[in-house]
Amino acid sequence: MSITTISDYSRTASLVSGLQSEQLKLTELSVQLSTEKKYTNLTDYSAAEARNLINMQATATQKQAYLSVISTANTTLSVYDSTLTDLESVVEQAKTLANNSSTYSETTSSNLYIQANNFLKSVTVDLNQDLNGRYLYSGTRYSQRPVEDLASLSEATLTTTIYTDDLTLPSYDTDWVEETSQSTAAYAGDRAVIDTNYEINYGITSNEPAFQKLVAGLRYLQAAGNSSDSATYAANMENAKTLLSEALPALQTLHTTVANNINALEGEQKAINTALSNLTTQIADIQQVDITQVSAEITMLEALLQASYSATGSILKLSIVNFL
Repeated sequence: MSITTISDYSRTASLVSGLQSEQLKLTELSVQLSTEKKYTNLTDYSAAEARNLINMQATATQKQAYLSVISTANTTLSVYDSTLTDLESVVEQAKTLANNSSTYSETTSSNLYIQANNFLKSVTVDLNQDLNGRYLYSGTRYSQRPVEDLASLSEATLTTTIYTDDLTLPSYDTDWVEETSQSTAAYAGDRAVIDTNYEINYGITSNEPAFQKLVAGLRYLQAAGNSSDSATYAANMENAKTLLSEALPALQTLHTTVANNINALEGEQKAINTALSNLTTQIADIQQVDITQVSAEITMLEALLQASYSATGSILKLSIVNFL
């Protein structure tokens, strides 16, 4: 074999190696163009870049989880907001009814009884609100409705006593058996961690003193409507007026707390979205490639490869002729 032939083989091998290298580079650029990322494998980044990417992606995942929690809490608070608006309206109507029904008569008491029943049924619906089978006013007894049918309760359980120990159950609670009935679960309000070191207590239970006063006031209004004499009527009506007057500001305080919690969640949601946007930018600064530049490199490399293929083909032809 001649020296020229050996030289041709050597040059051909070099060209083939170059072609392979250029083809690998073209493949890499094509992947960058389709993914818009420098690399698809984390190990291809520098140690510092990989560490930063892992940390930032973990933080972003955690922030997304916080947004999910905020969304759930917001849904609950929205129901609270709606039902409290309804309950405040019930109190206002009941107070007006009581003030306009001060004097006992069979007609007045009969009408009073019917309207008080309707109010109690409305409150029953509000306090037994649920989302996908999860009762929102039931404390941590999520699958248990918290309130009995308020319009059907016995007058024997009626009292002006309001429990504030976050333990003793009012007679309308579904777990109530006797005056000493207690439950920590019935008073346990929902709470949520909505960011690092940021926890919010937002749950409201059916046994809040505001609700106890509302229910007792309406039940005394019902009892007045069921009274058979003016003295009993007057006593029941007096209790109803007192409790309903106390219930309204208590409900408004609860409503203000709900509004404050909604605002707090909204502010935190904005802060988290801003943080996520910043993280996305920082991750992109590490990962993203300049698509325009990559496209230009692909075009140039494709032209170079085409020329290399032609040159390699010509050399191979020459090599065969020399060999022959």
